[in-house]
Amino acid sequence: MDKRRTAYTVILLIVVMMVGASLLLRGGGGNPGNTHRTTTSGGPPAGATTASMSLSGVPHKALIYDSLAREFPDPQEVSMLREILERMGFKVTVYYGANATLDPLVSMGQYGLVIIRAHGAYNGDPNSGRPLGAYVYTGMYVIEAEAVYGVKNIEDGIRKGYYAPAVIPRPGVPLQELPKYLAVSPKFFKDLAGEMNKTIVFFTGCFGFQDDRLAKVIISKGASTYIAWDGNVTWIHSDEFLLEWVRDLAQTGDPLRALETANQTIGPDPDTGAVVKIMVRG
Repeated sequence: MDKRRTAYTVILLIVVMMVGASLLLRGGGGNPGNTHRTTTSGGPPAGATTASMSLSGVPHKALIYDSLAREFPDPQEVSMLREILERMGFKVTVYYGANATLDPLVSMGQYGLVIIRAHGAYNGDPNSGRPLGAYVYTGMYVIEAEAVYGVKNIEDGIRKGYYAPAVIPRPGVPLQELPKYLAVSPKFFKDLAGEMNKTIVFFTGCFGFQDDRLAKVIISKGASTYIAWDGNVTWIHSDEFLLEWVRDLAQTGDPLRALETANQTIGPDPDTGAVVKIMVRG
């Protein structure tokens, strides 16, 4: 099977209820369109030639949060990203695989650039009783998170809507036999993450811009930019696009023009049709 099709395909997010596990959402294919689209909180879209943004005032600290490495490691990608960012003058911190815990997400505000290479899921069911919007997978299984943060803290966080147990389906394997990752909701970022200082956030997982809930939360915390895909995206494509964007950022010093160039060079995901969208502070 093509590597692209082994990536983010279908993702399930399950929530542990009082009577057991119930299905919260099922991820599905992305938008089939092939036109670059943007969402902004003000000003011209990234695809417009008049749009620009400077790295001036952005803290030169970068976070690479790579929880996806637990399922789909790409150490060469991380190494190249780190090398480019360090040449740009960024001090780079990497959290890889199982080391991608809750703590780096809580402290995102200290960084000027945050790259979240992670699985994503989406809850669009208003009857689920859980926060709507895009969810981000950590690199920890729930049982591991309980060992680190305490069973009561994790259970309380699930009950309050900060976290949800999440699985990555495998053909022929019953859901109850799959390892349950700890995923975080938009409410987690709203209530628990620290304030940001013009932070640029790039989330490479599925459904990061299925709607704008997570984007609005990130911007409301003080970020200058939020970038993500509008549906299912394969990890091969998202890695390729992300690396091109960082290379272009090194050349232009402008996140918006770098995104425009990456869209022209790489384009939508050829397998799912997913495209990158962006929200910027007005």
